[in-house]
Amino acid sequence: MFNLLKLSNLSTKKILNLTYLNLVKYSSFKEPQKSINPKKIEEKIKKTIQFFIENDLPDKNLENQVSDLKKSIKSQGDLLRNLKSDPNVQKEKIIQAIKELNSRQFQFRQKIEKYLNIVEEPEKFDVDNFESLLKERFFYDQSFSAYGGVSGLFDLGPLGCSIQNNLINELKKHFVLRDRMLQVDCSILTPEIVLKASGHLAKFSDIMVKDTQTNEPYRVDHLLKSEIEKLTKTSKNNSEFNEILKKIENSQLIEINEIDEIIKKFNIKSPKNNVLSSASPFNLMFKTEIGSKGHTGFMRPETAQGIFLNFKRLYDFNQKKLPLIVAQIGKSFRNEISPKSGLIRQREFLMAEIEHFVDPEKKNQNYEKFNQVENFKVNILSEEAQLNSKSFRKISLKEAIDENVIKSETIAYYIGRINQFCINSGIDSEKIRFRQHLNNEMAHYANECWDLECLTSYGWIECAGIADRSDFDLKQHSNFSGLKLQAERMNKIENSKESFVPHVIEPSFGIGRIMYTTLEHNYKIRPKSTKRFLSLPYHIAPYKCNILPLNESDEKLKPFISIISDLLINSEISHRIDDNSGAIGRRYWRSDECGIPYALTIDYETLNDNTVTVRDRDTTEQFRIKIEDIPSIIKQLGQDKNLWQKFKKN
Repeated sequence: MFNLLKLSNLSTKKILNLTYLNLVKYSSFKEPQKSINPKKIEEKIKKTIQFFIENDLPDKNLENQVSDLKKSIKSQGDLLRNLKSDPNVQKEKIIQAIKELNSRQFQFRQKIEKYLNIVEEPEKFDVDNFESLLKERFFYDQSFSAYGGVSGLFDLGPLGCSIQNNLINELKKHFVLRDRMLQVDCSILTPEIVLKASGHLAKFSDIMVKDTQTNEPYRVDHLLKSEIEKLTKTSKNNSEFNEILKKIENSQLIEINEIDEIIKKFNIKSPKNNVLSSASPFNLMFKTEIGSKGHTGFMRPETAQGIFLNFKRLYDFNQKKLPLIVAQIGKSFRNEISPKSGLIRQREFLMAEIEHFVDPEKKNQNYEKFNQVENFKVNILSEEAQLNSKSFRKISLKEAIDENVIKSETIAYYIGRINQFCINSGIDSEKIRFRQHLNNEMAHYANECWDLECLTSYGWIECAGIADRSDFDLKQHSNFSGLKLQAERMNKIENSKESFVPHVIEPSFGIGRIMYTTLEHNYKIRPKSTKRFLSLPYHIAPYKCNILPLNESDEKLKPFISIISDLLINSEISHRIDDNSGAIGRRYWRSDECGIPYALTIDYETLNDNTVTVRDRDTTEQFRIKIEDIPSIIKQLGQDKNLWQKFKKN
């Protein structure tokens, strides 16, 4: 079978012709018009190819199976021809060979249909319905909405704040605690000289154009991509457009004067159909003044610089040992030109960064913790795969190291740990990939960079990155400050100490993007219903359970609310009380939309036997438990949902 992903540069017509010829050639049934509807096949193929190209999905190994069947059909066809040409062969043997050929052709047709049906009708995600739930339940909302709001600024409500805190706690347990990292909390306000040394002052910018009539700014790569994609739909020759799109996606490949030429050549206008200004760089940092003397400062664009500047003290604190691993979680700021993707693109956002300082001689191999993750299988999209228009493949991290796809065992370790963290946080493992930066994407000082990308309704979005920054940052700050930011190693030959500048491997996380992805991947609609719910993991859910009196106005039931709440508080189980009026079904629905895993219903049976109904959010199943057992059972279910049936039987 031909490789769909290699066909992305061909016109749709050529792809359809190629595909249909293959279908007809290897599916020669007695009545092909009944077996294959050409128009339907073409529609399926078109949808499939477009979906594969746009979403870069794996082919589920079907391509190899189809290819094997194709060879099998050819060999059986050759055998049949030889049998027919031999006058001494019995008729029964020929009939048997024909049956076998028909059987293989039928299997081939089934595989073709399965291949097409994988993505024939991709699940449509209702973004509007999903985001309306988040806003209705106040997971988040636009900041200052009473005054019209400000794009790129958001306030987290009680549910969003709880989920963010839970993600941070999981991140601390998963990385900081397990790897015994040091944690710091550095200043947000940053003097100009620091960002001059880091390179942010000169290079931390996006290219912008403006609507000459309204003065509305647009990030040029987003605007051009949108307009060029529209042009490709009406053009017969898209090769030039494809080259432009490649350059736009990697801004380092395109110069400002080229952008102006593209805008002029294709007469690209603003969304309001007005003339655009010339392109110009726009620095993304928020500038401010520090103190009464007006010293220039900036709101930090990342948390890393504070760690680099404290390296010497941290190295001493770590008893002058490497690796030295330091984490920081905090707010960063980027003055995005025109943010329009909700929590995906914010001007003020929470991030977590880890700076792993290591001896460069020990960086790429023999990392002592690599064996903990070497057998983890992850979706890897290598540089080679991208250059050859291939999809990602699932391989073990040991294979990735052995094949030199990933050069550093330390980077491979973090890829494995990040993959595990995301899955534990509720992100769909089939919608995760680690994409290697192309050589021309990386900064001149970087040795190797990978992005964690998650598939959402916005497409593949970067949620984390792992970069080998070499010794660039420490050297830059040493040169600008005069401070020696160095470590020491023993010189075995001379039995003396040798100074060197450590290299840095940096995993960096966008907490808002991870949270958004977790919410989207766990948004569900009940079968044959319009009822929405969030199937969040127990440890990420904003509350672990909800206390619901069946009749909120009955005084006999009210004392049990306090009794159960006190038990949960003493066991440190976060919970909510919903004693508002309304049918119990409606309150269950409300609880489900908040992503709360369990509901505890106080009813009239509670008065007789001190039991309550516990209801599971995902399955809506229920059973009764004694009030004194609530904390223990809720905690156990939080650790292992499979215990539900055991408790239900008891």
